[in-house]
Amino acid sequence: MNLAVLGATGSVGSAVMNVARAFPEHLKIVALVGGRSAEPMGRLIEEFSPARVGMYYEDSAKKIEEAFGIKVYSGEEALIDIWRSYDDIDALVVCVPGLFAFKPVYEGLRSGKKVFFASKEALVVGGEFIMKEVKLKGQLVPLDSEHWSIFSFISEGQRLRRIFLTASGGSLRDLSHQSRKDASVSEVLRHPIWKMGKKITVDSATLMNKGFEVIEAYYLFGLPLDDIKVLVHREAWVHGMVEFADGSIKALLFYPDMRLVVQEALLGSSSFENPFIPRLDLRGRFSLTFEEPDMEEYPCLNYAYYAARMGGNIPVILNAADEVAVSLFLSGKLKFGDIPKLIRKVLFHFPMERLSSPEDIYFWDREARSFAEEALEG
Repeated sequence: MNLAVLGATGSVGSAVMNVARAFPEHLKIVALVGGRSAEPMGRLIEEFSPARVGMYYEDSAKKIEEAFGIKVYSGEEALIDIWRSYDDIDALVVCVPGLFAFKPVYEGLRSGKKVFFASKEALVVGGEFIMKEVKLKGQLVPLDSEHWSIFSFISEGQRLRRIFLTASGGSLRDLSHQSRKDASVSEVLRHPIWKMGKKITVDSATLMNKGFEVIEAYYLFGLPLDDIKVLVHREAWVHGMVEFADGSIKALLFYPDMRLVVQEALLGSSSFENPFIPRLDLRGRFSLTFEEPDMEEYPCLNYAYYAARMGGNIPVILNAADEVAVSLFLSGKLKFGDIPKLIRKVLFHFPMERLSSPEDIYFWDREARSFAEEALEG
C-alpha cells in the first residue's frame, strides 16, 4: 500500500514510520509532510526516499530544499497538494494536530482515498461533513488506541448497546484538587504512561482529550451520547470496550504502544509479529481497575458532552478555546486550574448556529480564538 503520511515527525507519525520500517514489503512511503522539524524530516527522506516532501513552515521547507536539492511543498496547502494531483497514493495517514487535520481528512475522503487518521479534532470540528463523505464513498479508519479497539470489534449487523472509552487519568491523577490547580508545566507534561506531544498531554490531564474522543466516537459509531461512557483505567491496558445487545462485553488489551494500533490498522491484520513492540505479561499479580471520572474535578469532559449535544458551531468553539487555553498555559500565561475557566467563558459566550459549509468551521474558529484572547485580557 502506497502511503502519504501527513505529520510524519510527530509522536503518532513516528509510530507510522516505525511500522513502515518494519514492513517495507507491505507499506511504501510515497509522500511525507512535516511541521517545523527539518532535521528529523531529513533523516526520513534519506531512509525512505519519498517521491514528494512537504513542510508546514516555509523556513523549514527551505532548509530541506537546500539540503536535498528537491522541491518541497510548504504551508497548509502542502497537506493537500502533495497527494491530490497524483495517482500513486492508495491511502492518507493524517497525524497533524488540531484544526489542521480537518481539511486533509475531508478532502481525502472526497477524492475517494482511504484515510487513516489520528487527529480526533477533524471529527470534533467537522464530523457532520466528514461522515457524509464516508457514507458516500470514503473509508475512514481511526488510529487512536480507544477507537481502533472499538472499530476492530464491530462487524456488520451487530447491535451495540454501549461503548466504553478508557482514560489513564493523566499526569495529575494522584494530586489533590489544589495541587492540580497549581500544577506546573513540567508536572503536567510528565504523563505516567504515554509519550505524546505537549498539547495532547495537557488535554489528557484535563480530560479534554477524552472529551474529544467522546465526540469522535459519537460520529464514528452512531450511538447516543448517553451510551458513550468514559472510565478511568489507571493501568492503561484496556483501550476500549464494547457492550453488545445481549449484555456481553468485549475488551481489547495490549501494552500501551501506538505502534501496535498503527500496525494492525495499516496492515489490516493482527497476524504480523513485530519484535519491537512490547507485550503484556499477565503472569503474577494482575488487576484491572475502572472508575467513573469525577465530572466536577474534570469539567472539560462535561463541556465536550455539552458541545456534542449542541452540535453546529459549538464543537468548533470548544476546540478553538481549548487550543488557546493550552497554548497560554504552556507559555506560562495561564494557570492550569484556569484552563477550564477560560474554555467555559468562551464556550458559553456563543449561541449555537448550524454549519452550512466547511468554510463556516474556519469562521467560528477565528471568532472563538479572538474572543478567548479578549477574555484573557479582560
